[in-house]
Amino acid sequence: MSRLDIVVDAAPEVEVAPDLWGIFLEDLNYALDGGLNAELVRNGDFEYTAGDVPGWGPLTGWGVETPSPTRTVWPRTEDPVSENNAVHIRVEGPTVLRNEGWEGIRARSGERLRLRFAARLLPDATQGLVWVRVAGRDGELTTAAAVAVPAGDWSWCETTLDGIATGTGQLRIDVPDGVVVDIDCVSLRPLDDAGRPRLFRPDLVAALAALEPSFVRFPGGCLAHGVGLDNIYDWKGSVGPLHERRQLSNPWGYHQSRAIGYYEFFLLCEELGARPLPVVAAGVCCQNTPGGPRAVPLSEMPAYVQDVLDLIEFARGGADTEWGARRAELGHPEPFELRYLGVGNEDEITPDFRDRYARIEDAVRGAHPDVAVIGTSGPSWFGRDHEAGWAFARERGTAIVDEHYYETPMWFHQNLHRYDDADRSGPAVYLGEYAARSSRMRSALAEAAYMIGLERNSDVVRLASYAPLLARVGHTQWQPDLIYFDGERVLPTASYHVQRMFSAERGDRVHGVRTGGGREVPVSQASRGPVNFRLATGRFALTEVNVNGEKLPDQTLAAGVPLSLGRFGLDGLDVRFVAERLEGEKGFNLDIGEDGPETTFSIDMGNWRNDFVTAKRSQYGIHGDIAEGVIWRGFATRAAVAMRVLVTSGRLRVWADDALLIDATASLEPEQRFAAGAMSRRSADGTEHVVRLVNATDDTLPVAIRLDGRAPEAVRTVVLAGAGPDEGAAFDASPVEPRTGDAELADGTVRLDLEPWSFTVAVIGSAGAS
Repeated sequence: MSRLDIVVDAAPEVEVAPDLWGIFLEDLNYALDGGLNAELVRNGDFEYTAGDVPGWGPLTGWGVETPSPTRTVWPRTEDPVSENNAVHIRVEGPTVLRNEGWEGIRARSGERLRLRFAARLLPDATQGLVWVRVAGRDGELTTAAAVAVPAGDWSWCETTLDGIATGTGQLRIDVPDGVVVDIDCVSLRPLDDAGRPRLFRPDLVAALAALEPSFVRFPGGCLAHGVGLDNIYDWKGSVGPLHERRQLSNPWGYHQSRAIGYYEFFLLCEELGARPLPVVAAGVCCQNTPGGPRAVPLSEMPAYVQDVLDLIEFARGGADTEWGARRAELGHPEPFELRYLGVGNEDEITPDFRDRYARIEDAVRGAHPDVAVIGTSGPSWFGRDHEAGWAFARERGTAIVDEHYYETPMWFHQNLHRYDDADRSGPAVYLGEYAARSSRMRSALAEAAYMIGLERNSDVVRLASYAPLLARVGHTQWQPDLIYFDGERVLPTASYHVQRMFSAERGDRVHGVRTGGGREVPVSQASRGPVNFRLATGRFALTEVNVNGEKLPDQTLAAGVPLSLGRFGLDGLDVRFVAERLEGEKGFNLDIGEDGPETTFSIDMGNWRNDFVTAKRSQYGIHGDIAEGVIWRGFATRAAVAMRVLVTSGRLRVWADDALLIDATASLEPEQRFAAGAMSRRSADGTEHVVRLVNATDDTLPVAIRLDGRAPEAVRTVVLAGAGPDEGAAFDASPVEPRTGDAELADGTVRLDLEPWSFTVAVIGSAGAS
């Protein structure tokens, strides 16, 4: 095969956005408690409730051992440690409390653990001892220690446990016979080399540091504006002593202690050498709140706006300001560098949103004109809120707009030039959340190809962050994720290595790249395949079933039992049926086609909340949206709904009782499976060019790289390759890691053989200034 010629133009086109590659940290998938938070005890404050998860309560995560036939542990709220830490427990000995943390508390020989808890004896006691240790099945993992609890009001009790063996066990707190004690705020943290309790889990911080992020967005997306007004993430409630922080139900279905609060987020940014990018709610709660988003009352908006201004002062105000002084009291007199502030997240662009957002943005502009406010444009790259969000941002002259989209690898390969024709007059783009919807190599390489386009357009795309970032195995609410982990291991995905390869080798100026061609892969709709139903809960009757004019028998659709109508020609597919829900509260899914290289479709008829219809396209079993979700009345039990689904040449239409709900066309544009980009930067010896190359095909692709007007003198390459496109799985590490590659330098060109399914970064040195 002849070599593909790649010529890097001499004149740079645009400056590279200096903060382009960052990370997005949200307490999703147990990313903080049970993850980045170094705390080993689960529910040490006894604040879990059924409002977090049905069935949870103050003793969730705890076990009790006692010979007594009567109850010896009572949750109580009288005279608490803090009004924000209202629940504590009373323990009557002889009783052992045990806590296994998240899948066990890990101790290591030679490691030291600091145990701290609040306690008080009953009024008639003078002093009591409790014994503490970490124990495993086969014996003690730490030394045991006796902790004296003084008489009187709440006291802080503390001791150090020395690791004497390595393994997984449980914290055991032994309250002896005759002792009755109130206990709260139990904390067990590893000590660092200086003897200080760790804030963060070191191996996860190391994985984040290796990404060399320019910024860290926090505290989240949906988490920032919460489910309901009471659940909005109030930054002031997350700073100060841990026992005084306001804990919250997590919108992702668990509990957040906020032991990592705003101050710790800022410290993490400083440790990573990254700029902080906090996101605050735009005066409205999450649009997915049951009943829809609700707005902060206008009478409360002045105080809410002041809270936002106080946040900026907390970050960067001098120690002589109110909130700068509070930061200094916490141990950081020097300001943190704050240049960006996100306002809102995927919001519906309603009149309430417009009003509240404008008040916040106007106040920040007036008080801090050098802080770039980042607006929002909905949860997808298309649709009502996307268009309305952009129109609103242009109307207001907002500096940057936050875009989010999760799509198939096919979509990314079809849209490598999405920002080439973007309006350069503003606003700029922050691609705050994106992923190619799987942990496979094909997704990682699709992201790499797309990121080359982001870099090429970094005069428009100023910031970008993959999401979600962290996920604890066994506790995920969303996938894919960049880094999986458990109690012992950190499991970076192929997408993680792609992100790292972009951050590790950056340039200052983007150069045009001319190629002698590329690798286009045609896209088509599947011509034949199955028509299947899926149901998560309940039961449906399907009658008057007709496919392409052929009448079929009546069917019963039951939860967990897939139902196939058979295999049919899919171009011109016409499916009609009457659906009647017999049991349950939601709807069902209808899948058209089977996993493979061709486009197939999936329709979610009310399966999420029974008031929403969505449609997706799929390739190789990876789904992406092709239509904006539609609000629908939903199914009612014992009420028949006449449905029709029509598929023609990539166009999908869905009717319910003659009302057209979905009318969407899947793009059949070819995929661009080869991508090339180039930047330059000054080096000690002259100029270096950073050339990025993606080959997402089954074939080796020989290339010859030439620098227009310059002669390469040295080259080094890093390559991610060696795995098939569908290798790599959720909850596991990447099947391959970056390695040094081979390159030939001759006759003024750099010659490479791009391996199948590979991402290559070549750093080419040449003498002299550019």
